[in-house]
Amino acid sequence: MMFSKKTNRVALAGILLAIVCSKTNPIFTKVLLAKGWTPLGMYFLTLLFATIVLALHEFMLLESGEKWGMDYGDIKGTLLTTVTGGILSPLFFLNGLRFVRASEAVLITSLLPLYIVLLAVIFLKEKINRSMVTGGLFLLAGTAVLLWKDVAHAELSIGVPLLLASSFFSALTTTFHKKYVTHRHLDSIVLVRTFISLLVITCIIAIVEPETFTMLQNPPSMWLVLGLSIIGFLLPYFLYFRALATISTLDAGLIVAAGPAIGMLMASAFLGEQITPMQMLSLGFTAFGILFINVPLTKLRIMPSRIMELGPLRR
Repeated sequence: MMFSKKTNRVALAGILLAIVCSKTNPIFTKVLLAKGWTPLGMYFLTLLFATIVLALHEFMLLESGEKWGMDYGDIKGTLLTTVTGGILSPLFFLNGLRFVRASEAVLITSLLPLYIVLLAVIFLKEKINRSMVTGGLFLLAGTAVLLWKDVAHAELSIGVPLLLASSFFSALTTTFHKKYVTHRHLDSIVLVRTFISLLVITCIIAIVEPETFTMLQNPPSMWLVLGLSIIGFLLPYFLYFRALATISTLDAGLIVAAGPAIGMLMASAFLGEQITPMQMLSLGFTAFGILFINVPLTKLRIMPSRIMELGPLRR
């Protein structure tokens, strides 16, 4: 199906806006952490808001005659991706941000496409090619440049392995979704994932952090948490995956490559973080790495860079 140039431009603008919105995630998180929120507390409220919005959206779709159903593979894939992408990845990410700057987190988590390549080869039997290898080397070079000084002086922050683990579980989420989920009504999958994640996080808080429920009775900075939920999670989800219906995954992958630069600029503008020369060098390697990897992956209809933790993971 052919789309007009105007439609494509609107879709590309939508994806770019989705990326900008998604990069507010570490900004909101850093501010909320400074105001006394815990990762579990802010993620609980984020999931609660997201569940309400997604449930209302799904209800409207059902009212208009949309149908959905899940077979065994869909259920299995949804449960697996709930654990990896709905619970583990965001919790590692939010906790990792407690120990590193937002601009550094953007670069560290940019290893995600490399993880996806490796997992796609292992679990999806995809063929690795020269472009993927080149991209992977650039991404590793970017990470090495960023962390070299800390590693040399044995001062590596605990946030680094947490963020690396977050990216790994995001990649695993992408792989599980691609492998098991065939159901095309993706909003249903996301709603189920979000609701189950909310239940699990509620149980975790009740066991390890019950004081959070007391804090939630009169939560500080509620508008910031709402901003994290709407701007950092839901808007990118709706903008990004609606736009994919009208443009190629290749075009989308190329635009997503701009994500690290956007994230670093936002960290500098809103958090006052100074961008160092080594970070700029790391950003250059990272951008080339994402470009080299995104092109072959998007041809395989695998979206190599997830821009939010809640979204579905393929077209």
